[in-house]
Amino acid sequence: MKLIWNSHNYNKSFWGEYHRINSKKWIFDILSKVNFTEVDNLNDIDSSETILIVDSEIEKKESFYKSFFKKYNKVYLVHLGDEGGKIDKDFYSNFKHVFRTFYLNSFAKNLNITCIPIGYKTGSINNLNRITDRKYIWNFLGTIHGASRYDLIFQNKNIKPNYINITKKFGGQNSLSADEYYKIMGDTKFALVSHGYFHPETYRLYEALESGCIPIIENPHSFFDNFLPGNPIIKIKLWNEATKIIDKFNKDKNKILDISKSTNNWWLEYKLTLKQNIRDKIKHMAYLKDKKKRILLQKYQFIT
Repeated sequence: MKLIWNSHNYNKSFWGEYHRINSKKWIFDILSKVNFTEVDNLNDIDSSETILIVDSEIEKKESFYKSFFKKYNKVYLVHLGDEGGKIDKDFYSNFKHVFRTFYLNSFAKNLNITCIPIGYKTGSINNLNRITDRKYIWNFLGTIHGASRYDLIFQNKNIKPNYINITKKFGGQNSLSADEYYKIMGDTKFALVSHGYFHPETYRLYEALESGCIPIIENPHSFFDNFLPGNPIIKIKLWNEATKIIDKFNKDKNKILDISKSTNNWWLEYKLTLKQNIRDKIKHMAYLKDKKKRILLQKYQFIT
């Protein structure tokens, strides 16, 4: 199988380049049980080969894919972005299987689609401190949009020491570098995670989990109960609830160690299961193809 990263090709855009730089570590992490070779150019892929293409803003690449499918027909897709589900669902039928970010109910029951977390951005995550030895009680690193994030800051600003870094826009000038960001995350006990701009998911949740933080998340319409069933993540409806939760855990060493351990263990197990599921989906589709081919050969007596 050949993997080609296509998000930044044929359509130069902020998000295409963002995914090329920041999503690669996460995607390669969850594909770690799939045997593939990465290539940079479609000319390096024979028409008979199986392809795993990673892409975003697909709805803007109609002409590319029209030409692409004339040559290749054994293709799996990892579809990044598309928070609002703009993609034409019929388009997905061109692929053997689709792994897409941003879980939506409209895709959840489609057997040809597997929804995956948006994951964490690429950066150095190491030298994580023990949860009870971390410098900051909580942090918020990101943009302020909507009432929820203002309330998050307002309700919890007096819990100190904290680390707050507010940017005017996503990826703005005063944003921390990825390494600086993870250094703060790795020295913080609780990460307060509000919902995203268009969708409940944000990268911050998975960055917190990867950094060993204890996330406290908004859970609109029980989204995270449905998408990540069985998770032990602390969920709230209003941000004044977080103040009491942080105070309760921060005062009791055993409680904070227990919630940290259960959250970390769940995340490691979840990622392992996700990797196995992706591998098995690809293997299963390949098996069905081989089985169909074998049945046809038997029918016409080419094999016994």
